[in-house]
Amino acid sequence: MVTWKEQLAFAPLENADRGEEVGRRLRHAIELGVLEDGSQLPSESYLASRMGVSTLTLRAALAELRGLGLVETRRGKGGGSFVKANTGDIARVQRQSLAAYSLEDLRDLREYRAFLAGSAAAAAATANRSHRLSMGRLAYTSNEIRGCEHPADAIRADSKFHIELAASSGSVRLTRQEVALQAEVGPLIWVDPARNKDAAAEEHTKIVEAIRNGDVVGARALAEEHVRRDMNLVIDERMEMDRIPTESPHGPASGDDAVAAIESLAGMFYGTAAASMRELEQAVRASIGSGVSRDKADTDIYGAARRAVAIGVPLLYGAGFIAEQSYFGESWIAWCYTPAGPESPQRLYIDMDLYDVVTAPWRPDDTADDTTIHTSHAYVDASGTNENIVTFSKRVTIAGDYVGAVAADIRVSQLQDSFEPLLRPLPPNTCIVDQHGAIIATNTGRFVGGTVSAADQVTRRALPGVPWWLCTGIADEHAEQVT
Repeated sequence: MVTWKEQLAFAPLENADRGEEVGRRLRHAIELGVLEDGSQLPSESYLASRMGVSTLTLRAALAELRGLGLVETRRGKGGGSFVKANTGDIARVQRQSLAAYSLEDLRDLREYRAFLAGSAAAAAATANRSHRLSMGRLAYTSNEIRGCEHPADAIRADSKFHIELAASSGSVRLTRQEVALQAEVGPLIWVDPARNKDAAAEEHTKIVEAIRNGDVVGARALAEEHVRRDMNLVIDERMEMDRIPTESPHGPASGDDAVAAIESLAGMFYGTAAASMRELEQAVRASIGSGVSRDKADTDIYGAARRAVAIGVPLLYGAGFIAEQSYFGESWIAWCYTPAGPESPQRLYIDMDLYDVVTAPWRPDDTADDTTIHTSHAYVDASGTNENIVTFSKRVTIAGDYVGAVAADIRVSQLQDSFEPLLRPLPPNTCIVDQHGAIIATNTGRFVGGTVSAADQVTRRALPGVPWWLCTGIADEHAEQVT
């Protein structure tokens, strides 16, 4: 019988880039405490077969782990590869792992983990109502973390609870997803177990009690809150890592200077988008207005889109033109974006049959004139760039006919990266929100991806040119509730 540890560490790889993934999987298993200090790894041929990789790929991964000090190879009788998971090595690798994630990555992981944990807890509570769930193992693992003193032990105990919680849902697929997430994220939470373990044990116990009582709604809410608290600590830590090398005497010296700089930067985002759209609109009017063929217009406008993105680098993520179906008979797009970085502009290809142009958040108001620039709220551009973005756009009419919209995208992660240094001199929990209250930049990690409602007692200052507000005076207790 294959144990959950073997499933976690040695399951077949699905990632196409297996050479990199196999090393990451084994490293996470060591960080997680699944592969314990001093334990011997199976033979290279067995591991390669189990994980679905070549022996050469596996050997390269083991060499990487040796370089990190997490594996040692012994020759001769009784030799092989052995885990060398001392606390110092794990802590060092944990920080290296955390540095590879952006705040946006961690925010996304927070919400995905919360969804999985909440769904598992709700399903477990439902199963317990019908007496289809044995609570013994789940209850035992909920409190096991309390006695852990070392990171590896805390990682292992916490992961066991979350994997058992997922298994209690009765869903094999959900359990596999939780196992994969624990391998990826679990080690990041437990750099300092003394700070977290008692709170984690208490929250585990509350989740189990809700499941035991068949409280579906309560179990879901407690599990989601628990995961978000854990991930918020990770996000806070990640933000602090960025601040250490970037503190500079050239930043805003006072709160008033910081606010002035924030207002200036908001105007810069707006101005950059407007300049890029002017470049695009000139090309649209020149091509479509002169009656050239659709293919020629597409080529000319895409060339302008590349120039527009160049104008906006590094603030813009993409820019282009979306043709109006009622004018052309079909909708089409000439769009340039930078998924691999500002130096590598690419054409965006999307299936316009699946892309909802009419109700898209970027679509300018039908009653707007050609001079009005529409600013969307933050949204995930599903079936388009698939990024969390804000879009500036404006209508283009030729001879009284609406022919489409020119637009420019800014990633929310770019807003966070750009505004955060300017927010540092301001009180903790300060943030910038869009017209729906979504937080698009903050100086407090756990606020990333959260919301501030209209009912919250905060001080709001409108930023020029954009429907964004600078919010200060948010109480510490509200920071724990942001989702």
